[in-house]
Amino acid sequence: MEAKQNLSKEFVAHLDGDDKLDTSATFAAVLATRDAIWKKVSSALSLQEDMRCADIREFSDLDGNAVGRIRTFTGDLSPVDWVIHSNIGRPQNTFTNIHLTVYLDDSIDVPNLGMAFGTLPDAFFYVDPMPRCEVLSQPDYLQKYMAPLNDIYMELQQELFEAGIKPLVPAMPFIRSSLSPLALAGVVPLDFYREKVEPKVHAYVDYWLELVRNAAPLADPEARARLKQRDTLVRRNIVHLDPANPIAERLVGKPLADRLVRILCAEERSEKAMVE
Repeated sequence: MEAKQNLSKEFVAHLDGDDKLDTSATFAAVLATRDAIWKKVSSALSLQEDMRCADIREFSDLDGNAVGRIRTFTGDLSPVDWVIHSNIGRPQNTFTNIHLTVYLDDSIDVPNLGMAFGTLPDAFFYVDPMPRCEVLSQPDYLQKYMAPLNDIYMELQQELFEAGIKPLVPAMPFIRSSLSPLALAGVVPLDFYREKVEPKVHAYVDYWLELVRNAAPLADPEARARLKQRDTLVRRNIVHLDPANPIAERLVGKPLADRLVRILCAEERSEKAMVE
């Protein structure tokens, strides 16, 4: 909890004090990445928008300034359970956080796709084929779905080292444990992001989409039930323990921040989607 509070204080310094930095150029770049990936994902997978949060598709901070957007989707004819397409923060005040996360349903066991971008104040990026099992107990899963990305992962680690960029080490043990062995994550200068990071993010997404397209159905009812239960628990924990949550609360107030958390982890969604 102390590490979480320290991280929050670092962001609050930018929000409250004279440390505000205009990160608009970096924000535009990482937002463009998210939007290009969204175009790929929404073109490749049949989705339908869940309208439960349509009333806050765009929302404001406590001073009435536009500060964020959120949309959610479920699978139509695709094995998708829940998609988060959102952003919060004002780049003129340093901090922004952008999400595009795709959770799959229990009809296949392909990894979920976790993605986030932002300004801290340099370009923050995170893309992860999130395993849906404990890979130490199921190494075949790691080898089948994730290991093919290892060359890309190792190439980026070498490039970060050669550029003298410190690796991202989350302060919270829980957040560190949420990163898979193939997660690409860091905070880097904009030029490095454009040249070295963005192409690798796209490569990860392209590979993941191929996995989804070619996935074999998961037939065993018990295996599907376990997968669904684990996904629900992992998603809830990751969202509720996100160290950026206190920043959202400062920006939009506790009632809306709490609702955004519920939406992010699919606790607030249409009844049809909940039944399915």
